[in-house]
Amino acid sequence: MKIKIGPLSLDILLFFRLWLAAHVFFGLCIGIFVAFDSVLLLIDQIAPPSWLNLLIGTAWLLLLIFYILLGAAFIYFVARFLRRSSGLEEERVQRHMALLSGLPFYALCLLFLMACIYGALFPDRVGGPAAFASVAGFIGFTLVSCGYLLLLRFFLGRSTAIAHQEKEK
Repeated sequence: MKIKIGPLSLDILLFFRLWLAAHVFFGLCIGIFVAFDSVLLLIDQIAPPSWLNLLIGTAWLLLLIFYILLGAAFIYFVARFLRRSSGLEEERVQRHMALLSGLPFYALCLLFLMACIYGALFPDRVGGPAAFASVAGFIGFTLVSCGYLLLLRFFLGRSTAIAHQEKEK
C-alpha cells in the first residue's frame, strides 16, 4: 500500500494509524507498571529486611531493562510499518511519517514542560512531589522522544540499505 499525501481531512485515518502504535505502547507500559506495583508489594511482604533494598532495586532495574527492550521492539515494529506502507522510492515520505508518528511522545513532553512552567510560576500551588514528577517527566519524555527518532532513523536507514542491496542482486 502506497501512502498518498492528500488533503488533511482525508489523512485523518493515516494519522490514526501512525499514532495507534504509540498509544498501544503507552497502554502496555501503564499496564506493566500497575502489575509491577503488586510485585513490589509482594517483595515488601516476603523479603527479609536485610535483602529488601537489594531486591526492590533489582526489580526496578529489571523493569527499566524490560521497558528499554519493549521500546526497541516497538520502534522496530513502527519502522517496518513505515517501510511497508510507503515503499522504497519514497524516503522523504518515510522521514516525514517518522516525525509524525512520534507526535504522542512530543505531546507528553510538552505536557510535562507546561507542568514545569506552571510549577515555576506558581510554586505555592504546586507541591514538591508534583514539581519533581513534572521535571522528571519532561526530562524522561525528552530522552524518549530523541531516542525514538534516532532509533527509528537507524532502523529505517538500515532496512532501506538492505532492500537496495537485495534489489541490485
